[in-house]
Amino acid sequence: MLKALSIKNIAVIENVSIDFSEGFNILTGETGAGKSIIIDSLNLLKGERAQKNIIRNGETKARVDGMFDLTCEEASELSELVGLDIEDELLISREISSDGKGSVRINGVPVTLAMLKMAGERLITIHGQHDNTSLLSKKTHIRFLDSYGAQEIADAKEEYYKVYSEYNRVKKAIDDADTNEKDAAKRAELLKFQIEEIDMSGISVGEDEELEERKTVLENAYKIAAGTSKAYVSLYEGGDIGQSAYDALWTAIKAIEPLTRYDKSIEEAYSQLSDASDVISENARFLKSYCDDVESTGGELDDIESRLEDIQTLKMKYGSTIELILQKRDEMEEELDGINSSGERLEELYRALEALTPQRDCAAKKLTELRKKYADTLSAAVMESLSELCMPNVRFEASFKEAGFKSDGADDVEFLICTNAGEGMKPLAEIASGGELSRIMLAIKGVLAGCDNVSLLIFDEVDTGVSGLAAQRIGEKLWRTARYSQVVCITHLPQIAAMADAHYLIEKHTVNERTKTTVRLLDIDERIREIARTLGGASVTDAAETNAGELIRLADEFKSHGGESK
Repeated sequence: MLKALSIKNIAVIENVSIDFSEGFNILTGETGAGKSIIIDSLNLLKGERAQKNIIRNGETKARVDGMFDLTCEEASELSELVGLDIEDELLISREISSDGKGSVRINGVPVTLAMLKMAGERLITIHGQHDNTSLLSKKTHIRFLDSYGAQEIADAKEEYYKVYSEYNRVKKAIDDADTNEKDAAKRAELLKFQIEEIDMSGISVGEDEELEERKTVLENAYKIAAGTSKAYVSLYEGGDIGQSAYDALWTAIKAIEPLTRYDKSIEEAYSQLSDASDVISENARFLKSYCDDVESTGGELDDIESRLEDIQTLKMKYGSTIELILQKRDEMEEELDGINSSGERLEELYRALEALTPQRDCAAKKLTELRKKYADTLSAAVMESLSELCMPNVRFEASFKEAGFKSDGADDVEFLICTNAGEGMKPLAEIASGGELSRIMLAIKGVLAGCDNVSLLIFDEVDTGVSGLAAQRIGEKLWRTARYSQVVCITHLPQIAAMADAHYLIEKHTVNERTKTTVRLLDIDERIREIARTLGGASVTDAAETNAGELIRLADEFKSHGGESK
Protein backbone atom coordinates (compact mmCIF):
# COMPACT_ATOMS: atom_id res chain seq x y z
CA MET A 1 0.00 0.00 0.00
CA LEU A 2 0.98 3.63 -0.50
CA LYS A 3 1.92 4.89 2.93
CA ALA A 4 2.97 8.44 2.09
CA LEU A 5 3.24 10.71 -0.95
CA SER A 6 5.43 13.83 -1.09
CA ILE A 7 5.16 16.30 -3.99
CA LYS A 8 7.49 19.29 -4.49
CA ASN A 9 7.27 21.96 -7.22
CA ILE A 10 4.85 20.06 -9.45
CA ALA A 11 2.59 22.57 -11.28
CA VAL A 12 0.80 24.67 -8.62
CA ILE A 13 1.88 22.37 -5.77
CA GLU A 14 4.84 23.84 -3.92
CA ASN A 15 5.20 21.25 -1.18
CA VAL A 16 2.54 18.71 -0.21
CA SER A 17 2.82 15.58 1.92
CA ILE A 18 -0.05 13.09 2.22
CA ASP A 19 -0.15 10.19 4.67
CA PHE A 20 -2.57 7.68 3.16
CA SER A 21 -4.70 5.19 5.03
CA GLU A 22 -5.37 1.54 4.34
CA GLY A 23 -8.68 0.86 2.64
CA PHE A 24 -10.71 3.51 0.84
CA ASN A 25 -9.10 6.96 0.47
CA ILE A 26 -11.12 9.82 -1.03
CA LEU A 27 -9.84 13.11 -2.46
CA THR A 28 -12.29 15.94 -3.15
CA GLY A 29 -11.99 19.62 -3.98
CA GLU A 30 -13.19 22.39 -6.21
CA THR A 31 -12.67 22.07 -9.94
CA GLY A 32 -9.16 23.27 -10.78
CA ALA A 33 -7.87 22.84 -7.24
CA GLY A 34 -5.16 20.45 -8.42
CA LYS A 35 -6.64 16.97 -8.17
CA SER A 36 -5.16 16.01 -11.55
CA ILE A 37 -1.69 16.93 -10.26
CA ILE A 38 -1.97 14.12 -7.72
CA ILE A 39 -2.63 11.69 -10.59
CA ASP A 40 0.26 13.17 -12.61
CA SER A 41 2.58 12.69 -9.63
CA LEU A 42 1.51 9.09 -9.16
CA ASN A 43 2.11 8.49 -12.87
CA LEU A 44 5.66 9.77 -12.38
CA LEU A 45 6.13 7.12 -9.67
CA LYS A 46 4.85 4.55 -12.17
CA GLY A 47 7.63 5.45 -14.57
CA GLU A 48 5.67 7.59 -17.03
CA ARG A 49 7.71 10.15 -18.95
CA ALA A 50 7.83 13.64 -17.47
CA GLN A 51 7.31 16.93 -19.32
CA LYS A 52 9.46 19.96 -18.49
CA ASN A 53 6.40 22.18 -18.13
CA ILE A 54 5.28 20.11 -15.15
CA ILE A 55 7.87 21.94 -13.00
CA ARG A 56 6.43 24.81 -10.95
CA ASN A 57 7.00 28.21 -12.51
CA GLY A 58 10.25 29.78 -11.28
CA GLU A 59 11.75 26.49 -10.08
CA THR A 60 14.46 24.37 -11.74
CA LYS A 61 13.64 21.01 -10.18
CA ALA A 62 10.59 19.02 -9.14
CA ARG A 63 10.41 15.88 -7.02
CA VAL A 64 7.96 13.14 -6.09
CA ASP A 65 8.52 10.57 -3.33
CA GLY A 66 6.31 7.59 -2.57
CA MET A 67 6.72 5.35 0.47
CA PHE A 68 5.12 1.91 0.18
CA ASP A 69 4.53 -0.78 2.80
CA LEU A 70 5.04 -4.19 1.19
CA THR A 71 3.85 -7.70 1.82
CA CYS A 72 6.45 -10.48 1.75
CA GLU A 73 5.20 -11.53 -1.69
CA GLU A 74 5.46 -7.98 -3.06
CA ALA A 75 8.96 -7.54 -1.62
CA SER A 76 10.11 -10.80 -3.18
CA GLU A 77 8.67 -10.00 -6.61
CA LEU A 78 10.04 -6.43 -6.62
CA SER A 79 13.49 -7.63 -5.52
CA GLU A 80 13.56 -9.97 -8.50
CA LEU A 81 12.19 -7.33 -10.90
CA VAL A 82 14.68 -4.55 -10.12
CA GLY A 83 17.58 -6.62 -8.80
CA LEU A 84 17.69 -5.00 -5.36
CA ASP A 85 17.36 -6.41 -1.86
CA ILE A 86 13.92 -5.06 -0.87
CA GLU A 87 12.25 -5.89 2.42
CA ASP A 88 9.04 -4.53 3.95
CA GLU A 89 9.33 -0.89 2.79
CA LEU A 90 9.99 0.69 -0.58
CA LEU A 91 10.83 4.35 -1.22
CA ILE A 92 10.56 5.56 -4.80
CA SER A 93 12.08 8.99 -5.49
CA ARG A 94 11.76 10.75 -8.85
CA GLU A 95 13.41 14.09 -9.62
CA ILE A 96 12.85 16.12 -12.79
CA SER A 97 15.07 19.02 -13.88
CA SER A 98 14.31 21.89 -16.23
CA ASP A 99 17.38 20.99 -18.30
CA GLY A 100 15.75 17.69 -19.24
CA LYS A 101 17.82 15.61 -16.88
CA GLY A 102 16.42 13.67 -13.98
CA SER A 103 17.05 10.86 -11.55
CA VAL A 104 15.21 7.85 -10.19
CA ARG A 105 16.03 6.08 -6.95
CA ILE A 106 14.56 3.05 -5.22
CA ASN A 107 15.47 2.89 -1.53
CA GLY A 108 18.22 5.41 -2.28
CA VAL A 109 19.79 3.34 -5.07
CA PRO A 110 19.86 4.91 -8.57
CA VAL A 111 17.84 2.87 -11.09
CA THR A 112 16.76 3.26 -14.70
CA LEU A 113 13.38 4.52 -15.82
CA ALA A 114 12.66 1.05 -17.23
CA MET A 115 13.27 -0.50 -13.81
CA LEU A 116 10.98 2.09 -12.21
CA LYS A 117 8.28 1.27 -14.76
CA MET A 118 8.46 -2.43 -13.88
CA ALA A 119 8.17 -1.64 -10.16
CA GLY A 120 5.47 0.99 -10.67
CA GLU A 121 3.28 -1.29 -12.77
CA ARG A 122 3.52 -3.93 -10.05
CA LEU A 123 2.46 -1.50 -7.33
CA ILE A 124 0.03 0.98 -8.91
CA THR A 125 -2.93 0.80 -11.31
CA ILE A 126 -4.60 4.05 -12.33
CA HIS A 127 -8.14 4.10 -13.77
CA GLY A 128 -9.31 7.39 -15.21
CA GLN A 129 -12.26 8.43 -17.32
CA HIS A 130 -10.23 7.62 -20.44
CA ASP A 131 -9.56 4.10 -19.13
CA ASN A 132 -13.21 3.21 -19.66
CA THR A 133 -12.44 3.20 -23.38
CA SER A 134 -10.25 0.14 -22.83
CA LEU A 135 -13.48 -1.77 -22.36
CA LEU A 136 -14.45 -0.80 -25.90
CA SER A 137 -11.30 -2.41 -27.29
CA LYS A 138 -12.04 -6.05 -28.02
CA LYS A 139 -8.36 -7.02 -27.67
CA THR A 140 -8.47 -6.19 -23.93
CA HIS A 141 -11.41 -8.47 -23.23
CA ILE A 142 -9.42 -11.70 -23.39
CA ARG A 143 -6.91 -10.16 -20.98
CA PHE A 144 -9.71 -9.43 -18.46
CA LEU A 145 -11.00 -12.99 -18.84
CA ASP A 146 -7.57 -14.57 -18.44
CA SER A 147 -6.94 -12.46 -15.35
CA TYR A 148 -10.15 -13.83 -13.85
CA GLY A 149 -9.08 -17.40 -14.64
CA ALA A 150 -5.86 -16.66 -12.78
CA GLN A 151 -3.44 -19.55 -12.30
CA GLU A 152 -5.46 -22.25 -14.03
CA ILE A 153 -5.68 -20.30 -17.29
CA ALA A 154 -2.08 -19.12 -16.91
CA ASP A 155 -0.90 -22.74 -16.66
CA ALA A 156 -2.97 -23.75 -19.69
CA LYS A 157 -1.61 -20.79 -21.68
CA GLU A 158 1.95 -21.76 -20.80
CA GLU A 159 1.33 -25.37 -21.83
CA TYR A 160 -0.22 -24.23 -25.12
CA TYR A 161 2.56 -21.72 -25.83
CA LYS A 162 5.27 -24.36 -25.49
CA VAL A 163 3.61 -26.56 -28.13
CA TYR A 164 2.70 -23.54 -30.28
CA SER A 165 6.30 -22.27 -30.25
CA GLU A 166 7.71 -25.68 -31.15
CA TYR A 167 5.13 -26.10 -33.93
CA ASN A 168 6.09 -22.71 -35.41
CA ARG A 169 9.79 -23.51 -35.14
CA VAL A 170 9.36 -26.78 -37.07
CA LYS A 171 7.04 -25.13 -39.60
CA LYS A 172 9.58 -22.38 -40.24
CA ALA A 173 12.32 -24.98 -40.69
CA ILE A 174 10.17 -26.75 -43.29
CA ASP A 175 9.38 -23.50 -45.10
CA ASP A 176 13.06 -22.56 -45.12
CA ALA A 177 14.00 -26.00 -46.44
CA ASP A 178 11.40 -25.80 -49.24
CA THR A 179 12.47 -22.29 -50.17
CA ASN A 180 16.14 -23.21 -50.26
CA GLU A 181 15.77 -26.53 -52.10
CA LYS A 182 16.78 -25.16 -55.52
CA ASP A 183 19.57 -23.09 -54.08
CA ALA A 184 20.78 -26.15 -52.18
CA ALA A 185 21.02 -28.19 -55.39
CA LYS A 186 23.13 -25.51 -57.03
CA ARG A 187 25.26 -25.26 -53.93
CA ALA A 188 25.79 -29.03 -53.89
CA GLU A 189 27.06 -29.00 -57.48
CA LEU A 190 29.51 -26.22 -56.68
CA LEU A 191 30.76 -28.03 -53.58
CA LYS A 192 31.31 -31.25 -55.55
CA PHE A 193 33.37 -29.37 -58.14
CA GLN A 194 35.46 -27.59 -55.52
CA ILE A 195 36.15 -30.74 -53.50
CA GLU A 196 37.13 -32.61 -56.68
CA GLU A 197 39.41 -29.74 -57.73
CA ILE A 198 41.32 -29.92 -54.45
CA ASP A 199 41.46 -33.73 -54.44
CA MET A 200 42.68 -33.89 -58.06
CA SER A 201 45.49 -31.44 -57.25
CA GLY A 202 46.99 -33.96 -54.82
CA ILE A 203 48.54 -31.19 -52.72
CA SER A 204 50.13 -32.02 -49.40
CA VAL A 205 51.24 -29.96 -46.45
CA GLY A 206 54.77 -28.57 -46.93
CA GLU A 207 54.82 -29.27 -50.67
CA ASP A 208 54.97 -25.59 -51.63
CA GLU A 209 57.92 -24.97 -49.31
CA GLU A 210 59.86 -27.91 -50.81
CA LEU A 211 59.12 -26.72 -54.33
CA GLU A 212 60.27 -23.20 -53.53
CA GLU A 213 63.56 -24.59 -52.19
CA ARG A 214 64.07 -26.75 -55.32
CA LYS A 215 63.18 -23.78 -57.53
CA THR A 216 65.91 -21.72 -55.89
CA VAL A 217 68.43 -24.51 -56.62
CA LEU A 218 67.41 -24.80 -60.26
CA GLU A 219 67.42 -21.07 -60.81
CA ASN A 220 71.07 -21.07 -59.67
CA ALA A 221 72.10 -24.38 -61.33
CA TYR A 222 74.97 -22.91 -63.37
CA LYS A 223 76.62 -21.38 -60.31
CA ILE A 224 76.06 -24.51 -58.26
CA ALA A 225 77.45 -26.78 -61.03
CA ALA A 226 80.54 -24.61 -61.48
CA GLY A 227 81.19 -24.40 -57.74
CA THR A 228 80.67 -28.10 -57.00
CA SER A 229 82.81 -29.12 -60.01
CA LYS A 230 85.65 -26.88 -58.91
CA ALA A 231 85.38 -28.20 -55.38
CA TYR A 232 85.45 -31.81 -56.63
CA VAL A 233 88.55 -31.22 -58.76
CA SER A 234 90.31 -29.49 -55.88
CA LEU A 235 89.49 -32.30 -53.50
CA TYR A 236 89.98 -35.33 -55.71
CA GLU A 237 91.58 -34.72 -59.10
CA GLY A 238 93.90 -31.77 -58.81
CA GLY A 239 94.01 -31.06 -62.56
CA ASP A 240 95.53 -27.73 -63.53
CA ILE A 241 95.99 -26.75 -59.90
CA GLY A 242 98.40 -29.62 -59.29
CA GLN A 243 98.09 -32.25 -56.60
CA SER A 244 94.53 -32.71 -55.17
CA ALA A 245 93.72 -32.41 -51.49
CA TYR A 246 93.05 -36.14 -51.35
CA ASP A 247 96.43 -37.03 -52.88
CA ALA A 248 98.25 -34.55 -50.64
CA LEU A 249 96.54 -36.02 -47.60
CA TRP A 250 97.56 -39.56 -48.54
CA THR A 251 101.11 -38.43 -49.08
CA ALA A 252 101.08 -37.18 -45.50
CA ILE A 253 99.45 -40.39 -44.23
CA LYS A 254 102.00 -42.58 -45.91
CA ALA A 255 104.82 -40.43 -44.52
CA ILE A 256 103.78 -40.88 -40.87
CA GLU A 257 102.50 -44.45 -41.06
CA PRO A 258 105.94 -46.11 -40.43
CA LEU A 259 106.61 -43.67 -37.62
CA THR A 260 103.81 -45.08 -35.45
CA ARG A 261 106.00 -48.08 -34.61
CA TYR A 262 108.54 -45.74 -33.01
CA ASP A 263 106.15 -43.39 -31.22
CA LYS A 264 102.66 -44.42 -30.18
CA SER A 265 101.56 -40.76 -29.82
CA ILE A 266 101.69 -40.39 -33.61
CA GLU A 267 98.89 -43.02 -33.93
CA GLU A 268 96.19 -40.45 -33.03
CA ALA A 269 97.29 -38.11 -35.81
CA TYR A 270 97.53 -41.02 -38.22
CA SER A 271 94.03 -42.20 -37.34
CA GLN A 272 92.41 -38.74 -37.71
CA LEU A 273 94.16 -38.12 -41.03
CA SER A 274 92.92 -41.51 -42.29
CA ASP A 275 89.37 -40.55 -41.27
CA ALA A 276 89.79 -37.17 -43.01
CA SER A 277 90.73 -38.93 -46.22
CA ASP A 278 87.49 -40.91 -46.02
CA VAL A 279 85.51 -37.67 -45.43
CA ILE A 280 87.20 -35.98 -48.43
CA SER A 281 86.57 -39.01 -50.62
CA GLU A 282 82.89 -39.22 -49.61
CA ASN A 283 82.17 -35.50 -50.08
CA ALA A 284 84.09 -35.44 -53.37
CA ARG A 285 81.83 -38.20 -54.69
CA PHE A 286 78.75 -36.29 -53.37
CA LEU A 287 79.83 -33.08 -55.10
CA LYS A 288 80.53 -34.96 -58.34
CA SER A 289 77.06 -36.57 -58.23
CA TYR A 290 75.35 -33.26 -57.28
CA CYS A 291 77.10 -31.48 -60.14
CA ASP A 292 76.01 -34.17 -62.60
CA ASP A 293 72.38 -33.97 -61.33
CA VAL A 294 72.20 -30.19 -61.62
CA GLU A 295 73.52 -30.27 -65.12
CA SER A 296 70.95 -32.91 -66.17
CA THR A 297 67.69 -31.27 -64.76
CA GLY A 298 66.42 -30.27 -68.19
CA GLY A 299 62.76 -28.97 -67.94
CA GLU A 300 62.31 -29.54 -64.20
CA LEU A 301 62.29 -25.81 -63.46
CA ASP A 302 59.35 -25.28 -65.81
CA ASP A 303 57.47 -28.12 -64.12
CA ILE A 304 58.08 -26.67 -60.65
CA GLU A 305 56.95 -23.19 -61.68
CA SER A 306 53.79 -24.63 -63.23
CA ARG A 307 53.05 -26.62 -60.05
CA LEU A 308 53.57 -23.57 -57.85
CA GLU A 309 51.17 -21.57 -60.06
CA ASP A 310 48.53 -24.28 -59.59
CA ILE A 311 49.01 -24.21 -55.82
CA GLN A 312 48.77 -20.39 -55.81
CA THR A 313 45.48 -20.60 -57.71
CA LEU A 314 44.10 -22.93 -55.03
CA LYS A 315 45.32 -20.57 -52.31
CA MET A 316 43.48 -17.66 -53.91
CA LYS A 317 40.25 -19.71 -53.95
CA TYR A 318 40.30 -21.60 -50.69
CA GLY A 319 42.94 -20.34 -48.25
CA SER A 320 46.30 -18.64 -47.88
CA THR A 321 48.10 -21.86 -46.91
CA ILE A 322 47.87 -25.51 -47.92
CA GLU A 323 46.71 -26.30 -44.36
CA LEU A 324 43.77 -23.87 -44.79
CA ILE A 325 42.98 -25.27 -48.26
CA LEU A 326 42.69 -28.80 -46.86
CA GLN A 327 40.67 -27.51 -43.89
CA LYS A 328 38.29 -25.74 -46.29
CA ARG A 329 37.99 -28.95 -48.27
CA ASP A 330 36.86 -30.84 -45.15
CA GLU A 331 34.34 -28.09 -44.31
CA MET A 332 32.87 -28.22 -47.81
CA GLU A 333 32.58 -31.99 -47.61
CA GLU A 334 30.72 -31.66 -44.30
CA GLU A 335 28.37 -29.07 -45.84
CA LEU A 336 27.80 -31.32 -48.84
CA ASP A 337 26.96 -34.22 -46.53
CA GLY A 338 24.45 -31.94 -44.80
CA ILE A 339 22.81 -31.01 -48.10
CA ASN A 340 22.71 -34.61 -49.21
CA SER A 341 21.00 -35.55 -45.95
CA SER A 342 18.56 -32.59 -46.09
CA GLY A 343 15.92 -34.77 -47.72
CA GLU A 344 15.98 -37.08 -44.73
CA ARG A 345 15.93 -34.05 -42.43
CA LEU A 346 12.89 -32.64 -44.25
CA GLU A 347 11.07 -35.93 -43.79
CA GLU A 348 11.90 -35.81 -40.08
CA LEU A 349 10.52 -32.27 -39.87
CA TYR A 350 7.26 -33.28 -41.56
CA ARG A 351 6.89 -36.20 -39.14
CA ALA A 352 7.56 -33.84 -36.21
CA LEU A 353 4.98 -31.34 -37.50
CA GLU A 354 2.44 -34.12 -37.93
CA ALA A 355 2.98 -35.16 -34.31
CA LEU A 356 2.83 -31.56 -32.99
CA THR A 357 -0.41 -30.64 -34.79
CA PRO A 358 -2.79 -32.67 -32.55
CA GLN A 359 -0.80 -31.58 -29.48
CA ARG A 360 -1.26 -27.91 -30.44
CA ASP A 361 -4.94 -28.44 -31.24
CA CYS A 362 -5.49 -30.25 -27.95
CA ALA A 363 -3.73 -27.56 -25.89
CA ALA A 364 -5.70 -24.82 -27.66
CA LYS A 365 -8.98 -26.69 -27.10
CA LYS A 366 -8.18 -27.12 -23.41
CA LEU A 367 -7.45 -23.38 -23.12
CA THR A 368 -10.69 -22.51 -24.91
CA GLU A 369 -12.74 -24.78 -22.65
CA LEU A 370 -11.18 -23.24 -19.55
CA ARG A 371 -11.87 -19.73 -20.85
CA LYS A 372 -15.50 -20.61 -21.57
CA LYS A 373 -15.87 -22.08 -18.10
CA TYR A 374 -14.50 -18.94 -16.46
CA ALA A 375 -16.41 -16.72 -18.92
CA ASP A 376 -19.70 -18.13 -17.56
CA THR A 377 -18.61 -17.49 -13.98
CA LEU A 378 -17.27 -14.01 -14.85
CA SER A 379 -20.49 -13.07 -16.67
CA ALA A 380 -22.61 -14.13 -13.71
CA ALA A 381 -20.39 -12.22 -11.27
CA VAL A 382 -20.37 -9.07 -13.45
CA MET A 383 -24.16 -9.14 -13.82
CA GLU A 384 -24.54 -9.53 -10.06
CA SER A 385 -22.14 -6.64 -9.54
CA LEU A 386 -23.99 -4.50 -12.11
CA SER A 387 -27.24 -5.26 -10.34
CA GLU A 388 -25.68 -3.83 -7.18
CA LEU A 389 -24.79 -0.74 -9.24
CA CYS A 390 -28.43 -0.15 -10.24
CA MET A 391 -28.22 -1.97 -13.56
CA PRO A 392 -30.37 -4.99 -12.57
CA ASN A 393 -31.64 -6.11 -15.98
CA VAL A 394 -28.32 -6.08 -17.78
CA ARG A 395 -27.19 -9.22 -19.54
CA PHE A 396 -23.44 -9.63 -19.96
CA GLU A 397 -21.57 -12.41 -21.68
CA ALA A 398 -18.33 -13.26 -23.47
CA SER A 399 -18.62 -14.21 -27.13
CA PHE A 400 -16.12 -16.70 -28.56
CA LYS A 401 -14.99 -17.00 -32.18
CA GLU A 402 -12.20 -19.02 -33.73
CA ALA A 403 -9.31 -16.73 -34.54
CA GLY A 404 -6.64 -19.06 -35.85
CA PHE A 405 -3.67 -20.11 -33.77
CA LYS A 406 -1.92 -17.20 -32.03
CA SER A 407 0.60 -16.98 -29.23
CA ASP A 408 -2.20 -16.73 -26.62
CA GLY A 409 -4.46 -19.41 -28.08
CA ALA A 410 -7.04 -19.72 -30.84
CA ASP A 411 -9.79 -17.58 -29.31
CA ASP A 412 -11.32 -14.26 -30.32
CA VAL A 413 -13.15 -13.04 -27.20
CA GLU A 414 -15.51 -10.07 -27.08
CA PHE A 415 -17.71 -8.87 -24.24
CA LEU A 416 -21.35 -8.38 -25.27
CA ILE A 417 -24.04 -6.59 -23.31
CA CYS A 418 -27.76 -5.95 -23.35
CA THR A 419 -28.90 -3.08 -21.11
CA ASN A 420 -32.58 -3.15 -22.04
CA ALA A 421 -34.94 -6.11 -21.91
CA GLY A 422 -36.00 -7.46 -25.28
CA GLU A 423 -32.92 -6.25 -27.13
CA GLY A 424 -30.19 -8.42 -28.52
CA MET A 425 -26.64 -8.74 -27.25
CA LYS A 426 -24.33 -6.13 -28.78
CA PRO A 427 -20.68 -5.05 -28.36
CA LEU A 428 -20.05 -2.57 -25.55
CA ALA A 429 -19.04 0.16 -28.00
CA GLU A 430 -22.49 0.09 -29.60
CA ILE A 431 -24.62 0.24 -26.50
CA ALA A 432 -22.98 1.61 -23.36
CA SER A 433 -23.17 5.27 -22.34
CA GLY A 434 -20.40 7.01 -20.43
CA GLY A 435 -22.07 6.41 -17.09
CA GLU A 436 -22.81 2.81 -17.96
CA LEU A 437 -19.20 2.26 -19.02
CA SER A 438 -17.99 3.58 -15.67
CA ARG A 439 -20.20 1.14 -13.82
CA ILE A 440 -19.35 -1.78 -16.13
CA MET A 441 -15.65 -1.10 -15.70
CA LEU A 442 -16.07 -0.84 -11.92
CA ALA A 443 -18.09 -4.05 -11.89
CA ILE A 444 -15.38 -5.92 -13.78
CA LYS A 445 -12.65 -4.44 -11.61
CA GLY A 446 -14.64 -5.34 -8.52
CA VAL A 447 -14.97 -8.93 -9.70
CA LEU A 448 -11.25 -9.06 -10.54
CA ALA A 449 -10.19 -7.37 -7.31
CA GLY A 450 -9.43 -10.67 -5.61
CA CYS A 451 -7.42 -11.78 -8.67
CA ASP A 452 -5.47 -8.59 -9.31
CA ASN A 453 -1.95 -8.58 -7.97
CA VAL A 454 -1.73 -4.79 -7.53
CA SER A 455 -1.59 -3.21 -4.09
CA LEU A 456 -2.86 0.27 -5.04
CA LEU A 457 -5.83 1.14 -7.28
CA ILE A 458 -6.35 4.78 -8.29
CA PHE A 459 -9.78 5.81 -9.59
CA ASP A 460 -9.90 9.26 -11.20
CA GLU A 461 -13.52 10.43 -11.45
CA VAL A 462 -14.80 7.08 -12.71
CA ASP A 463 -18.20 8.15 -11.38
CA THR A 464 -18.73 10.45 -14.38
CA GLY A 465 -22.29 10.39 -15.67
CA VAL A 466 -23.95 8.82 -12.62
CA SER A 467 -25.82 10.16 -9.61
CA GLY A 468 -28.34 9.22 -6.92
CA LEU A 469 -28.65 5.56 -6.01
CA ALA A 470 -26.18 4.53 -8.74
CA ALA A 471 -23.58 6.81 -7.17
CA GLN A 472 -24.22 5.24 -3.76
CA ARG A 473 -23.80 1.75 -5.18
CA ILE A 474 -20.53 2.78 -6.87
CA GLY A 475 -19.28 4.07 -3.53
CA GLU A 476 -20.20 0.80 -1.88
CA LYS A 477 -18.50 -1.18 -4.65
CA LEU A 478 -15.33 0.91 -4.33
CA TRP A 479 -15.30 0.36 -0.57
CA ARG A 480 -15.64 -3.42 -1.06
CA THR A 481 -12.81 -3.34 -3.62
CA ALA A 482 -10.69 -1.57 -1.00
CA ARG A 483 -10.95 -4.67 1.18
CA TYR A 484 -8.57 -6.39 -1.28
CA SER A 485 -6.40 -3.49 -2.44
CA GLN A 486 -5.82 0.03 -1.19
CA VAL A 487 -8.05 2.40 -3.19
CA VAL A 488 -7.52 6.11 -3.81
CA CYS A 489 -10.47 7.79 -5.51
CA ILE A 490 -10.92 11.35 -6.79
CA THR A 491 -14.63 12.18 -6.89
CA HIS A 492 -17.21 14.97 -6.98
CA LEU A 493 -20.07 12.81 -5.72
CA PRO A 494 -21.17 13.03 -2.05
CA GLN A 495 -22.48 9.45 -2.00
CA ILE A 496 -18.97 8.15 -2.84
CA ALA A 497 -17.15 10.61 -0.56
CA ALA A 498 -19.33 9.46 2.36
CA MET A 499 -17.91 5.92 2.01
CA ALA A 500 -14.32 7.05 2.67
CA ASP A 501 -12.13 5.43 5.28
CA ALA A 502 -9.96 8.55 4.96
CA HIS A 503 -11.10 11.80 3.30
CA TYR A 504 -8.61 14.38 1.96
CA LEU A 505 -9.44 17.89 0.78
CA ILE A 506 -7.49 19.49 -2.08
CA GLU A 507 -7.59 23.30 -1.89
CA LYS A 508 -6.09 26.10 -3.95
CA HIS A 509 -4.94 29.35 -2.30
CA THR A 510 -3.24 32.53 -3.39
CA VAL A 511 -0.27 33.49 -1.20
CA ASN A 512 1.94 36.47 -2.06
CA GLU A 513 0.36 36.57 -5.50
CA ARG A 514 1.32 32.92 -6.13
CA THR A 515 -1.16 30.06 -6.51
CA LYS A 516 -0.57 27.26 -4.04
CA THR A 517 -2.33 23.90 -3.63
CA THR A 518 -2.61 22.09 -0.31
CA VAL A 519 -3.93 18.66 0.69
CA ARG A 520 -5.13 17.81 4.20
CA LEU A 521 -6.88 14.98 5.99
CA LEU A 522 -10.36 15.98 7.20
CA ASP A 523 -11.84 15.27 10.61
CA ILE A 524 -15.50 14.32 10.90
CA ASP A 525 -16.80 17.90 11.09
CA GLU A 526 -14.70 18.96 8.13
CA ARG A 527 -15.91 15.91 6.19
CA ILE A 528 -19.52 16.88 6.82
CA ARG A 529 -18.89 20.44 5.56
CA GLU A 530 -17.02 19.20 2.44
CA ILE A 531 -19.70 16.63 1.55
CA ALA A 532 -22.33 19.31 2.16
CA ARG A 533 -20.47 21.50 -0.35
CA THR A 534 -20.72 18.78 -2.98
CA LEU A 535 -24.45 18.47 -2.19
CA GLY A 536 -25.19 22.19 -2.27
CA GLY A 537 -24.22 25.11 -4.44
CA ALA A 538 -22.38 28.34 -3.77
CA SER A 539 -23.17 28.25 -0.03
CA VAL A 540 -23.36 25.38 2.45
CA THR A 541 -26.70 25.30 4.27
CA ASP A 542 -27.65 23.63 7.53
CA ALA A 543 -29.87 21.28 5.56
CA ALA A 544 -26.97 20.28 3.34
CA GLU A 545 -24.80 19.59 6.40
CA THR A 546 -27.60 17.51 7.94
CA ASN A 547 -27.92 15.54 4.71
CA ALA A 548 -24.12 15.07 4.58
CA GLY A 549 -24.09 13.78 8.14
CA GLU A 550 -26.83 11.30 7.28
CA LEU A 551 -24.86 10.06 4.26
CA ILE A 552 -21.84 9.42 6.48
CA ARG A 553 -24.01 7.67 9.11
CA LEU A 554 -25.54 5.38 6.50
CA ALA A 555 -22.11 4.66 5.05
CA ASP A 556 -20.75 3.76 8.50
CA GLU A 557 -23.75 1.50 9.06
CA PHE A 558 -23.08 -0.20 5.70
CA LYS A 559 -19.43 -0.76 6.66
CA SER A 560 -20.35 -2.09 10.10
CA HIS A 561 -22.40 -4.80 8.39
CA GLY A 562 -19.38 -5.86 6.35
CA GLY A 563 -20.51 -4.15 3.16
CA GLU A 564 -24.04 -5.57 3.16
CA SER A 565 -26.96 -3.17 2.71
CA LYS A 566 -29.77 -3.48 5.25
